[in-house]
Amino acid sequence: MSAESHDTRTTDVVGPDARLAPRLSAPTGVPPRLVALEPLACLALAVHGLGVMVTAPTSLAWDIVAAAAVLTALGTAGLLGWRAPWAVATRAVAVLVLGFVLMALRQEGSGYFLLWYFVVVAVYPLVLSRRASLLTAVVVPGAYLLLLPLDAADGPGPVALVRAFSLGLIAVFVHVAAEAYRTAVTDRTHALALLDTYADATPVGLGFWDLGLRYRRLNGALAELTGLTVAQHLGRPALDVSPTTPALALNLHRVLETGQPVQDVELASGDRVWTSSYFPVRIGSTVVGVGGVVIDVTDQRHAAQALAFSTTHDALTGLPNRVLLGDRLEVATGHAARTGGSVALMFCDVDRFKLINDSLGHAAGDEILRETARRLAVVVPAGDTVARLGGDEFAILTTQVTGLDDAIAVAERACAAMREPMTVAGTSVISTMSVGVTICVPGATDVAGLLRDADVAVYQAKDAGRDRVAVFDARLRSSADHRLEFHGALRRAVEDGEIRVVYQPVLALDASADSGTPGPRSMVGVEALARWHWVGHGDVSPGMFIPTAEELGLIHALGDQVLREACSTVKRWRDETRRPLTVAVNLSAQQLVEPGCVDLVAAAIADVGLPASALQLEITESVLMVDVEHSLRQIAALRTLGVRVAIDDFGTGYSSLAYLRDLPVDILKIDQSFTRRLPGGDAMVAFIVELARAIGATTVVEGVETRDQLDAVTRLGCDQAQGYYLSRPLTAGATARYLRRAGAER
Repeated sequence: MSAESHDTRTTDVVGPDARLAPRLSAPTGVPPRLVALEPLACLALAVHGLGVMVTAPTSLAWDIVAAAAVLTALGTAGLLGWRAPWAVATRAVAVLVLGFVLMALRQEGSGYFLLWYFVVVAVYPLVLSRRASLLTAVVVPGAYLLLLPLDAADGPGPVALVRAFSLGLIAVFVHVAAEAYRTAVTDRTHALALLDTYADATPVGLGFWDLGLRYRRLNGALAELTGLTVAQHLGRPALDVSPTTPALALNLHRVLETGQPVQDVELASGDRVWTSSYFPVRIGSTVVGVGGVVIDVTDQRHAAQALAFSTTHDALTGLPNRVLLGDRLEVATGHAARTGGSVALMFCDVDRFKLINDSLGHAAGDEILRETARRLAVVVPAGDTVARLGGDEFAILTTQVTGLDDAIAVAERACAAMREPMTVAGTSVISTMSVGVTICVPGATDVAGLLRDADVAVYQAKDAGRDRVAVFDARLRSSADHRLEFHGALRRAVEDGEIRVVYQPVLALDASADSGTPGPRSMVGVEALARWHWVGHGDVSPGMFIPTAEELGLIHALGDQVLREACSTVKRWRDETRRPLTVAVNLSAQQLVEPGCVDLVAAAIADVGLPASALQLEITESVLMVDVEHSLRQIAALRTLGVRVAIDDFGTGYSSLAYLRDLPVDILKIDQSFTRRLPGGDAMVAFIVELARAIGATTVVEGVETRDQLDAVTRLGCDQAQGYYLSRPLTAGATARYLRRAGAER
């Protein structure tokens, strides 16, 4: 910390501890102010000599003039800067020698120059080095005693001895006083240096201003406020130094006027921000200046701003989040209520995002979300809000609509923007979006109600087939509550193992044999089907709870439960009947893209001891085509285990024959939509049968519900069949009894 005053500042001692070293004149250790004043002693003695000559004329006139001239020259040289230790010693010796000579001449007035000896012992121990200072107690009395043989001691011998003793005593006293003074100055300087070092090291700006509000002391942290050095501040008024921070000078003045501290004043300069506090500095009851503390809070402000931004914005896209959307929606609805304007809220949900995310990876999924945010921001009118609510859900809040038609137009533009292909991780991806629209009726709907209604509307769009806009239907408002209840019940059902497994027999067909109805003896396997009875609501269709399980991320747990129970049950039947029964288990899209899918299947069959060849995993055609390359790798890995792979609902998707040729599948399951056309729609089924034979796959016909359909698929050469005409799905106990009938028929 620097100061303007120089009463204790001298040349710094060289060395690593220079900052803490006593700030005294090296090497004598004499304060520089005394060194500066010492030449005045020579000038004073020169004047004394001339005074002696004028007041008591003697024959020493020219000798006195010569001595005075020498002292004047030495004193002037000292005032002009000749102040080295040897220069000070030279002046001391000159005074001593000239006084000796003038007294040794024994002329009238010679005795007056004894004063010069007393001046030497009284002054020069203060400014000479420690060793030379101590020598004055010996040298000066000794030089005086040398005048005794010359009879020039100005008095008898005893008196001269007393004078010599007095000279020595004075020299010793002044030497001790000088040492005490030097020690005090050293301690003070050391303390100030230590304080300066501490103040400069602290990141807090510290300053002291005098009553004229001039800088007297400050550290480097305070100097950063203006960008000037510490030295450029010292002695200058605060307002002159800091014109860009007038609040600093203003509050310094307030402290002087009121005598009261001022707290937490913000200062700004460039891109930096400080908080400052000021307080009066008193000695007793007297105010001697103003102190100040300045703290740089720029980083804290940036951190606070970043934290505030993160609490109201989505980290991935930078869009407002649900919290900020709610605030803006509240403001918008309040304004609409006062002015009679319109507010439209749209919930936007990326269709099948989880499937895309799991297939291409989370990094690609994040890129899709960022691109979605960019596209929505483009289609929304300037000044309106696009927010990300979480996951693949976005929202649009627009106040620049006159009614429902304008809101639908914005939603349609959002859907159209999403249909444009986007390149992600080098892959062209086409994604779609479902949008639910609701309009705020002033005074009729609160913020929470709008959010709920828009959520209901987006589910209306998804239920209608996705990639479309749906307007909220007030009649379906209760469906939101029902959906939440449904989600919670399904989650509990999966966690508590309430999902049960039923088995639909799969029977072998043989066109060359008697065309009687196949029965238990021709049963070659079963398809495991998940069923859920929701207590208080009845049986829930798999077409409802399976997609919901995928949406909620429950499909992995549910799929693993069904797989393990089915494998365990079929293993028991195989052991009981000694028949090579197989079990077909459906594999969802999310399970297929899961990296650990193959390991989970391997663990399931290993744990129950079921041969891998007895397990068939059914994958729908559309799922296979989401990411063909990944599907090929997963299927190949499954078949390496010995598991058989079937394409379920074949003919309803959009797979190409080229891909089908490369897919390592074992079974084609002909969708029941073809079976319903039989008899009469033979050509398509016959084509699929021939296609299966070409790739070496077995055909299984689904949905056989009449004798005519059974005869037709048998005639067309299908290998296996299942359907209500042959057997409805059975519980495990009923299936076991069905198998025992086969044993009884043998």
